[in-house]
Amino acid sequence: MDTHTLGIIGLAVGIAIALSFSLTSVVLRGMAALYVWAAAFWLLTGAGLAQGYDENGSFLSVIVGSALIALANAAMLVGIAMHLGQPLRLRWPVIVIGVFLAIQVAFLLWPPSQVVETMVFGLKSILWDSWMVYLLLVRAPRELRMGSLFTATVFIIDIFFYLSRGFISLHPEIESPELASLLTTSNYLFGILCTFLLSTGFTLLLSQRLVHDLRQAAEVDGLTGLLNRTALINAALPILHANRGHTHAVLLFDLDHFKAINDRWGHAGGDAVLKHFTRTLREGRLPARALVSRYGGEEFMILVPCTSANVAAALAESLRALVERSPAAYGGDEIRFTTSVGVATGENAHLQRLIDTADDALYQAKRAGRDRVAVMVSGEEAAPAEGDAPEAAGLAM
Repeated sequence: MDTHTLGIIGLAVGIAIALSFSLTSVVLRGMAALYVWAAAFWLLTGAGLAQGYDENGSFLSVIVGSALIALANAAMLVGIAMHLGQPLRLRWPVIVIGVFLAIQVAFLLWPPSQVVETMVFGLKSILWDSWMVYLLLVRAPRELRMGSLFTATVFIIDIFFYLSRGFISLHPEIESPELASLLTTSNYLFGILCTFLLSTGFTLLLSQRLVHDLRQAAEVDGLTGLLNRTALINAALPILHANRGHTHAVLLFDLDHFKAINDRWGHAGGDAVLKHFTRTLREGRLPARALVSRYGGEEFMILVPCTSANVAAALAESLRALVERSPAAYGGDEIRFTTSVGVATGENAHLQRLIDTADDALYQAKRAGRDRVAVMVSGEEAAPAEGDAPEAAGLAM
């Protein structure tokens, strides 16, 4: 197949991929990296058009084409950094583009040997590829590892391609007309294949991000960032199953007089209290295996696997006291609030039974006057935690 035909095929593939990413960006408007990658594929297509339109090495093919390729590489790099949530100083890609274009202008004015020109272009490509491989393999979050590995593999293959081209250029004794023709054809074919594989890798990264975001929306409370009720139960069941024979604890929190807070401070003030309470829980030195959830409304739940009743009661009391002395900041004011806590412990107890028991204990704590902890072992009456007021103990028994 002649190079002219391959060039037309490559141009058609580039236009199709760029158009596909552009149309997808219209639908997925919240994914900024998608816009950047669409621009990168349009830039690559423009570079192929400029260089194919003028094959005599004039200003159009050398400077404009090279500039578009460099900008496309930079756009891919920026898009990857954005998608992975990694900060990237734009001055470094700009410096690389500027240096490369300055070299290209120098080559246009003082043409170098074919070997030098091939080596410089290869080194530039290897630099961009290595930069992106680093981000994909070292900086990618766990939920994007598969897409990152696939995309990094494409860039690594591209690196080896340019290394092989450089090796052949440095050893002219192995060159021949047949090899030169083969290298030209392979360059076109590899460019087409690499563009297609990169589009596949970027699509995989986008798909993984969408799946992760959807899972987060389904499992995480949007206001507090905690697990929701269903997600906690799903996460807790295998943990309890793997630790049969151990005592587990459920701590159920209810913010006291939360309706009054909403009535006085408005729903924005109530949201500020909920967020502050969440931060307080996270700062309360929870056990590493504890699962924390916004159970519903102003109720929160903590599951502490493999813990005794005394330890669970002490943890609940510590958190209750921390909340009591930590008002929420809102609009320059402080909103003071308290919490009641129901603690349930049980050995080999079903999760829902533990939750129901904790709810009964919470009811006892609220009936005893709120701002206190009540502890209940499965099948027993609620008992106040050590340190509660005597009158609370009397009511809780």
